[in-house]
Amino acid sequence: MSGRLPDLVIAGVNKAGTTSLYSYLTNHPGVCGSSVKETCYFLPIRYGREPDPLETYTDYFSACSSGQLAVEATPGYFYGGGPLARALDATVPGVRVVIVLREPVARLVSFYRFQQSMLLLPSDLTFAQYVDACDAHDEKALLRDQSLNPWFGILGGNYDRWLPAWIETFGPRLRIMFADDLGSDPTGSMVALAAWLGLDPGPWSTGAMSRENATTGFRNRRLQQAALSVNARLESFWRRNPAVKRTLRGLYQRVNAGGAADGPADELRAELEARFRDPLERTAAQLRAAGIADLPSWLA
Repeated sequence: MSGRLPDLVIAGVNKAGTTSLYSYLTNHPGVCGSSVKETCYFLPIRYGREPDPLETYTDYFSACSSGQLAVEATPGYFYGGGPLARALDATVPGVRVVIVLREPVARLVSFYRFQQSMLLLPSDLTFAQYVDACDAHDEKALLRDQSLNPWFGILGGNYDRWLPAWIETFGPRLRIMFADDLGSDPTGSMVALAAWLGLDPGPWSTGAMSRENATTGFRNRRLQQAALSVNARLESFWRRNPAVKRTLRGLYQRVNAGGAADGPADELRAELEARFRDPLERTAAQLRAAGIADLPSWLA
């Protein structure tokens, strides 16, 4: 089997800044992004199914030259754990993997707002009701049924369940990043990543970096539905013409942007932080055992 395969895969996690990371990477002249950001090629493994023929995957990188580092970003891969990690490693020998982690309550709120912006949740569902609904779903069903992904918000913050398999499978070919660093110091984060990848850091050493894929509310549901449809159909075009997308997105937000969706009250936030405390302690221990000692405050 011939065909271009990626050199780098951003494998996790959802709503942790992976779109911004992918955008920063693909703006580098030495990097070539897949024709769509999320190829989702290995995602069926997460749900116990086989992926498509490999030609489907290599087609995403057909425009990448031999001198470029090819990259894709499907943050849902992380939750496929060992089976998906091992399949990725076997299919793409030598591939490097980046996983971005985010404080789980903030990630949960962002995940909820994103699902609402994608029209996958009832428009009048409050955040507190969303938390209750996530809890009401059977865990085994959440893990095997892809259609239930909108309700994966709480379970998706238990990083300790899936992280060990990625560390074990990829070892030094795995890089853990944190949304905190990517948000507060994108230049420093990308320069450090360049050193790990063997890329010239120059393109990231100067110039501003803007955050991508920030979730916003909307006023008109039908207009939002139309915008989502156009965005999905033209994703390859947007990837080739990011400035055009930024301009049109700004115009659309002037027309249909609304207030942010509901978030947690202080009491609920405290309850959620308590729920995530033990999983985060285990995550921190796993990271330290892997030699990652510089942890953000929510892990340290």
